Amino acid sequence: MATISPPRPALEESFVRQGELLDGWVELGKQIGALDAQRAELLAERLDMLAQERSLEPGSDEIAFRSMCAEYAAAGHIPPTTAATHITDAWALARMFPETLASLASGAISKRHADVIVAAAPNVSGHPEAARLRGEYEQQVLPFAENDTAARTRTHARGVAAAVHPEGMEEQHRRARSERTVTVKSDGDGMAVLTAILPELLAYAIHDRLTAMADDVTHARPEGQRRPRRSALAKIRAERDAALAQQTPFDPEPPIDLENEFQHSMEKPAPWEKAAAERPTGDAETVPAEGQHFDDFIGDEHFDDVARDDDTVHDSTPMHDGYGALEYDTRTKDQLRADILADLLLTTTPTSVTTTALGSVKATVQITISASTLAGDDDAMAELTGHGPMTPDAARILAGRAGSWDRAFLDPRGMVVETDNYVPTAGMKRFLRARDQHCRFPGCRAPAHRCQIDHNHDHAKGGPTALCNLCLFCTSHHPLKHPDVDARDRWTAKQLDDGVILWTSPLGRTYTDEAPLRVMFV
Repeated sequence: MATISPPRPALEESFVRQGELLDGWVELGKQIGALDAQRAELLAERLDMLAQERSLEPGSDEIAFRSMCAEYAAAGHIPPTTAATHITDAWALARMFPETLASLASGAISKRHADVIVAAAPNVSGHPEAARLRGEYEQQVLPFAENDTAARTRTHARGVAAAVHPEGMEEQHRRARSERTVTVKSDGDGMAVLTAILPELLAYAIHDRLTAMADDVTHARPEGQRRPRRSALAKIRAERDAALAQQTPFDPEPPIDLENEFQHSMEKPAPWEKAAAERPTGDAETVPAEGQHFDDFIGDEHFDDVARDDDTVHDSTPMHDGYGALEYDTRTKDQLRADILADLLLTTTPTSVTTTALGSVKATVQITISASTLAGDDDAMAELTGHGPMTPDAARILAGRAGSWDRAFLDPRGMVVETDNYVPTAGMKRFLRARDQHCRFPGCRAPAHRCQIDHNHDHAKGGPTALCNLCLFCTSHHPLKHPDVDARDRWTAKQLDDGVILWTSPLGRTYTDEAPLRVMFV
């Protein structure tokens, strides 16, 4: 769709101001990090004082600690348990991971990064070489955290912790599995929160299977009952772009208050509500008007379901309330997952309560296990791709039931350099899934099996179908570099050595995303 671009000077001024806003936002983030580091040091010093003052008074430590937490909770308007967590985490950060605290103070990482590093650290309390193990862990994790998101840092940190102290990690996993439970609590308005504490592998497998089953339900809907894939606000923007493209230089500019337009649109009845109001009552069969169905009102945009799970719909869209049948099935992906979970749990009977669920996993999960561990020669931790380490016993069970295996060759750093059965198409896909593991936009963790393969240099413009020109992008970030996107919004991606992706934003800023290394469990 053609658009009218603003005059060149105005566009340049806009880019300059956008850059200033971005730089200001980044600088404030660094200042907040420095303040968070100061707060952590203050809390750590307070806990040190308590330990020194009460060291000669046996039996008083618990009450003293509780009293201290109560005072900080009252002063900070937070629950006492939250205050206790803040204090103990701050002490661990300041006294056990000083380099991480220094990085936070300099603004190189955020408080969220620091919390992840502390939480994922190996439990080496009482170990004769505890300081050395913590230092080795911090040296491997901190550089990663300074160049990536907190979510990705968590996955990397958990892998490093398992590699640095595998005995402790395996024991932590065994202890955590003993805490499996299911709880429920009221959430108000007739709703409740059902929480299941499960092994990580099973939890992600359940979620993936629910997603796949929700996709099946969505694809099975009659064409006229498929729900819109764009939010009302996105439609308003599209309509405005169309008006801009058609206006003459002397036409008044269309309204730019998109939020007001959005609110106004929400007050209008949805198309199916109009149809319901006009439908005759009684036993007479209702036939839709000639050539009209639900898709006439929403256009022909049908994006891949994995692009967005939190699809926005009209407030008056008829939703499933969890009871009975629907005339129009317009449930969101989240609602479908919840309904399918309830259906499965309430309408099936377990065949056995003594067998393991690992043998029944039908969802899509990817694990990496060394050949020596698979053969039983050692018990090195395996990896649940995208999430962290898993016990070798669980990995062997899954590998024994896998329909196919992909063997990956790794260099000493953990980088995948080759896969078996290399062929021009399927082999390349296997290699890319193994190398990239997730979407290669900075910070994105969309898993590989929900991503698209992109030619970094457009194939239509001579880009080769080669590994050095291919990588995985999710359906949210892949369109950002499409040539049809307005130049003011278009990103570019270029692949450098070692699979590093260099992204260039519309403002000319560059961001890199490195291929995630496989943690080498020894």
